[in-house]
Amino acid sequence: MIGPFGLEEIIYYCFLLIILLISVWLHEYAHAWTSYRLWDPTPVLQWRLTPNPLKHIDVIWLVSVFLIWFWWWKPVQINPAYYKNPVRDETLTALAWPAMNLVLAFFWMLIMMVYWKIIWMWFQDLFIGWNYVLLFWQLFIRLNIILSIFNMLPFPPLDGFRLIKVFWKKWALRMEKNIPLLWWIFIILLISGSIVSVFSDVLYRLFFMLFGLILY
Repeated sequence: MIGPFGLEEIIYYCFLLIILLISVWLHEYAHAWTSYRLWDPTPVLQWRLTPNPLKHIDVIWLVSVFLIWFWWWKPVQINPAYYKNPVRDETLTALAWPAMNLVLAFFWMLIMMVYWKIIWMWFQDLFIGWNYVLLFWQLFIRLNIILSIFNMLPFPPLDGFRLIKVFWKKWALRMEKNIPLLWWIFIILLISGSIVSVFSDVLYRLFFMLFGLILY
């Protein structure tokens, strides 16, 4: 034991911190890069088109994930007025982050399965403790799938709501008039975690089954 926490808990929280930093940095950068490539200079003007993760992280919210298990980030601001095709371009920008998270999950699932097949199965007796590598990758994959699904929920300011604004403007206006009610529903969903957890578990199993069929 180390202080009030065991070694496993400390390693878990360190992994969680690293994964959140990487995942949020890449998803916000994906938003900024996509919007900039579609002729919107707003991310550049706000210093968000940068690989520096500190520009995309809210430190206070980052600390809160370890205190109250709730976390937020600094969304990249965009201006659809610069887009040549507003519907198409704003849709691409909104989907940039969920797509980035799924690509990360897909890629790391491949790496994890190759690691398991080649290294862990053959050398597990020699490398005691290497299961932490598997723990990191499993947590990375699951968290990115959760972030992807979570961000597609139709609540402001998530990208799911941005898509509603693009394709169903009347519904978006009605929802904006009832934001307090929506936030209560949003909080209840967060507390229960049922929808996000169910879909994330299904996607994880699909990825695992897919690579299992290919590699085993």
